[in-house]
Amino acid sequence: MTAAQDLQLDSLYFGKAEGRDFLGIATLDRHAWRDGHFPERIPDGEHVWRMWVAGAYVFVARDGAQVVGAIVAFPTRQATLFVHKVMVDKRYRGRGIGTRLFDLLLEDVDANVRAACFLTVDPGNNAAVKRYARIGFTEREFVAGYYRDDEDRYVLTRPAAGR
Repeated sequence: MTAAQDLQLDSLYFGKAEGRDFLGIATLDRHAWRDGHFPERIPDGEHVWRMWVAGAYVFVARDGAQVVGAIVAFPTRQATLFVHKVMVDKRYRGRGIGTRLFDLLLEDVDANVRAACFLTVDPGNNAAVKRYARIGFTEREFVAGYYRDDEDRYVLTRPAAGR
């Protein structure tokens, strides 16, 4: 990372999402979704993001008022947390924003919830699989057709803190 990138990253706000953030997160989600493998499928809408900001674990990165990164996790019936999405605006990628958002989320989980977390990832996304392993998502299960017949996933789990 260059000094200019560090300076720009330091100028961003990182913290828990506030009620006003849900529309910005939904916009970021739509843009990030278009870059994915299945852009014709429906991303999460504003109504869902409004509810998640109010009741889930949602952290954002903001450049001024603009949401440029977000992560969301929510509890499951199995007393774990599902990390549903982490996304960063294309113009801000490669600067550690996603990592910082994961750090905030996992620090909060470890301090307050002490639950295992899991996420899913495309098995062909080796960079993401390695990145998630580095931050503690070390248990891996391959699930064919996780979402649809054409969407295989790894389910990666990070054990609860202290276990």
